[in-house]
Amino acid sequence: MTYDYLRNLLRPRLKSFTDTEKIIAEYFMQLGKKVVNKTLSNIAEDTGVSESTIFKFVKKIGFDGFQDFKITVASNFRTNEERSQEIVVFPDICKSDSTHVIAQKIINSNKGLLENLLQSLKEEQLNKALSLIYPAKCIYFFGQGASSVIALDAYHKFLRTKYHCNYVADLHMQLSYATKLGPDDCVFLFSHSGETLDTIEIAKISRENRAKIITLTGNYDSELVKLSDTAFVVYSEESAFRSESLTARILYLTIIDILYVSVMYYDEEENKKSLEKIRKALYFTKKSGAQE
Repeated sequence: MTYDYLRNLLRPRLKSFTDTEKIIAEYFMQLGKKVVNKTLSNIAEDTGVSESTIFKFVKKIGFDGFQDFKITVASNFRTNEERSQEIVVFPDICKSDSTHVIAQKIINSNKGLLENLLQSLKEEQLNKALSLIYPAKCIYFFGQGASSVIALDAYHKFLRTKYHCNYVADLHMQLSYATKLGPDDCVFLFSHSGETLDTIEIAKISRENRAKIITLTGNYDSELVKLSDTAFVVYSEESAFRSESLTARILYLTIIDILYVSVMYYDEEENKKSLEKIRKALYFTKKSGAQE
């Protein structure tokens, strides 16, 4: 079975594209690996879009130019079996790359992902999530495996706010806590695949108890999204280890940062008091008394 690099690259971004960009994206996905046999003029003639617009689109999705785009596409249309043998977490990195080139590609990839996130994030979506957080009495953070690490980071941030927060690593404890939730609780659920059965079960229990659910995932069509009051669905580069969401992690943490800072400013005085209490409690742990 062939790994469809272009479809995995472009499909999650479609909502953030302009109408003209969607025409180009759909054309690329329809052509698949055959796009490497096309010139800019060929594509412009087929789509009715100018060559300069196509070139800008290729740059927008993270390539240095049209030639770089074609080379990357050609190198990434391999079978799933071939890809499973690779030790790769970013699709355009190969074992012949120097350490500096690897650093450049990873940093540029992360920059591209963050730029795409900025374009796809909607103010209404952020405001919806904040409207669920503001009236909450307690905020919970749940995730499994690698998503549990992101949940812990989010908990660590929100613990500085005025809200009572809770993070639980053990699945049985998560399920138990979910039975205690109510309308005044807000739950953050993290699952890159959106198909983690454990997290879906927690969502079901939380929903039965009328707790508010905010999900961060990489799967638009997941049951987890359907169970949530609102969901942030992020695009990340596909790779042989895509299930580990290595490239998505920076996006999830950024969304959490945005929500955290917004919450801190919403009730600034109360949140300042909470932060000062924490800093005071931690003061003796600092050799020089420096603030955390």
